[in-house]
Amino acid sequence: MRETDDHQPMLRAPKVVLLLIGVLIGVQALISLGGRTVEVALIVELGLFPARFFEPGLEGLPGGLGKGIGNLWTYGLLHGGWAHCLMNSAFLLAFASPVAQRLGWRRFLVMLILCTAIAGLGEVFVASEAHYLIPIIGASGGVAGMVGAAARFAFQSGAWTTGPEGRAHQRLLPLSGVFKSGPVLLFIAIWLGANVVFGLLGPLGVGTPNGAPANIAWVAHMLGFVAGLLLIGWFDKTPLSPSGGPGNVDYGGWKGRQ
Repeated sequence: MRETDDHQPMLRAPKVVLLLIGVLIGVQALISLGGRTVEVALIVELGLFPARFFEPGLEGLPGGLGKGIGNLWTYGLLHGGWAHCLMNSAFLLAFASPVAQRLGWRRFLVMLILCTAIAGLGEVFVASEAHYLIPIIGASGGVAGMVGAAARFAFQSGAWTTGPEGRAHQRLLPLSGVFKSGPVLLFIAIWLGANVVFGLLGPLGVGTPNGAPANIAWVAHMLGFVAGLLLIGWFDKTPLSPSGGPGNVDYGGWKGRQ
């Protein structure tokens, strides 16, 4: 028995994912080279401030609701340091790659933006008035969406379908099947539990890259994950049967054998 090349592309990062990682690293490099002045300017321009949704212009913060809505995806370009940036880049590489391979770059980008926006909006609405001027930054909300999306098919060992481009994909687990799959439920429990724990212990420096106290946006992580888990079913293309017609065909155990 020999695995065919159809199985290998999931392990290769699509260009769109590498480009996104390059943008994240490029922005962080710009901040590092530009110093505090550039960092503050970028945070004010791209960061997600709850004040823009509830109290526009609070203490001189420029931009109102319209800018706040735009910042629902731009905040994902910024990070609190190199450790934060590289950690999110690594998770993006691991989990966004199979999702991008499955959806194609256009659908992948739209879904990533939606997950990022939903995650950020949730964090905005749980912020207290004392945190209205504290910027929400980081790609982890969108990355969490890719983790949730991957959970719908990454555990489908041996269940393969052929997508419109002719490449073999693991069959997408129906949403109802999520609650019947032990591995998926365990993965979800570990992911959500870890985010709650690190979110609560983050201000004590537990789980942060450098051990420094930090406010971890665990609500954004959880909402992003749930958004990805749900949206992948809507964005996923209808699989094709070997004859070229629509149909969710399971190739079973003989797929990839010679």
